[in-house]
Amino acid sequence: MLKPEREARLQRAKELGRIAYRILRSSEIEGIFDHDGEKKQLREFEEDGLNMQLAEPFRPDASPDEFSRIVIRQGRYRVLQIQWSKSGDFTLVFFEPGDWEWTLRDWPSTNSI
Repeated sequence: MLKPEREARLQRAKELGRIAYRILRSSEIEGIFDHDGEKKQLREFEEDGLNMQLAEPFRPDASPDEFSRIVIRQGRYRVLQIQWSKSGDFTLVFFEPGDWEWTLRDWPSTNSI
């Protein structure tokens, strides 16, 4: 894959991640879990065959390098996973383009959820 294609793919994944983040932040906290000694809060949202999860630091004063993560699945299959931190790190862990993107893009804005 050429560099312009990789950059376009990364930007597309970030855009989808932003949409998912807005939806997930409007969801209730499902629980708290421990990941390598870091407490994370978990939010989930499921609709139209997509299941999304957001794990983010539980404490507002968490270390800047503590990660947040979004995982989106279509049925049993993971289609997007991104991870980032307040210190500016961003990792596209997994991205499988497909029709699921339209489902995500067509969801109402968080103002109407």
